[in-house]
Amino acid sequence: MKKTTCLAISAVVFALLLGANVATALESIPVKSGFSGFFRPGVGYMRYKSNMVASFLGYRLSERITNSLTDSPNTESNTIVMPLFALQYTFASTRTQLFVSSDLRDIVRFDLSQQLGVKQEIGRFGMLQGGFLFTGIPAKVWKDPYVVDQKRNDTSRRSNGARLAWDRIFGSNFQLQYTYRKIDLGSEKSGEFLGLSPNRRDRLDREGDRHLAEAFYRINFAKKHRLMPQIIYTRDDLDGDAMANDAFDFQLTYAYFGDPFVLTLNGLIGTADYDKSNPIYSRTRDDDRYGVQGTLYYKNPWDWTLFGSAPINVYLGATYFETDANIDFYDQEVTMVSGGLFFRW
Repeated sequence: MKKTTCLAISAVVFALLLGANVATALESIPVKSGFSGFFRPGVGYMRYKSNMVASFLGYRLSERITNSLTDSPNTESNTIVMPLFALQYTFASTRTQLFVSSDLRDIVRFDLSQQLGVKQEIGRFGMLQGGFLFTGIPAKVWKDPYVVDQKRNDTSRRSNGARLAWDRIFGSNFQLQYTYRKIDLGSEKSGEFLGLSPNRRDRLDREGDRHLAEAFYRINFAKKHRLMPQIIYTRDDLDGDAMANDAFDFQLTYAYFGDPFVLTLNGLIGTADYDKSNPIYSRTRDDDRYGVQGTLYYKNPWDWTLFGSAPINVYLGATYFETDANIDFYDQEVTMVSGGLFFRW
């Protein structure tokens, strides 16, 4: 059953797995001390399907009652409102910056984390960044996703940890990044409805550790064009062997820095291989996933400014991401279009 609701996502830097970040590099530290940041209010329309994620900010992402454990999930349709921002403070003399930001890296899971950290520029050595990740607004997942023909109950999903990044390594365009998260559910009941034995239920446990390693390289060609290949390795070292997996993704980003238009295009393809056989389906899960994303920015078309100094730009974006599992119950999909304003100070 489809429905339309309004979702207000505040304090979120909307950097999807296929993020619309123009460069994906760490931003340069300003030459002057003081506060800086950006604000990006927007509206959009999203179609989402998943059997695992229940809701986010009271916004229902999947049906409370499912009638089958063998079919793909139904699609939910929603109108969204997104006032997005980031805030930093710079100590110019020491080339140090403190920041607070939010990060929605994985829209399929609605894996939202806030980050409080520090960035340090160290000459030719490059730029280092470290931060603590914490879940201020947890998503809701189903306690037992495998309940059939009855109402499922939801529970909170938190994801706390840390992130380290090293950019402009020895003066190059190379960047490395590592993220660790500890995933905790308020109540994990997977397989209870089906009467699985404790040992078989344990194989469905979704709690545990996530390790994510990323390598980027920025290739500048011509005057206004950039390509950035990116390799991503994810290890979900979860307590349930049937849910633990190794994933490899390749993403290619193209950016055009024109005037008055800036365009970014992203494409991603990847796979995930799971450790052990799923006790419900008697087979080992594997996923193929792919997606595309594009954002067009129009620089200050009406000569508007915020506080008399920050030009107000316009953006329009679209995203499609799909996970195609060999077990249809785990299929996931996101389609989204959005538009709004964007300005820095």
